Amino acid sequence: MILVVEDEAESRDTLRELLELEGYAVETAPNGKAALEFLDKADPCVVILDLFMPIMDGWQVIDRLRGDGRLGKMNVLIITSAGHRAPADLPVFQKPLNIAKLITAIEAVC
Repeated sequence: MILVVEDEAESRDTLRELLELEGYAVETAPNGKAALEFLDKADPCVVILDLFMPIMDGWQVIDRLRGDGRLGKMNVLIITSAGHRAPADLPVFQKPLNIAKLITAIEAVC
């Protein structure tokens, strides 16, 4: 299962649909707070995480996961329009997304 964390509903739904067409089960969250609540109950094979979101952004999610030791055990792929501001230690995919490259990265961990 994949968790897509993206605040833009159209982008989130499109990404979910594309990944489902590839055969993946996909859950979604509109912000970091909802993502962390989901991650307290489930263990997806990968989290696709936007950095710029309301309520709780991607950096805050990463900080929280690092703080409780889960980030090292979790596959996280960053999606962002500002790749130059993304964490250097995580795979980053620049928006607009190259879906083929993203799927290749997902296949490597799922």
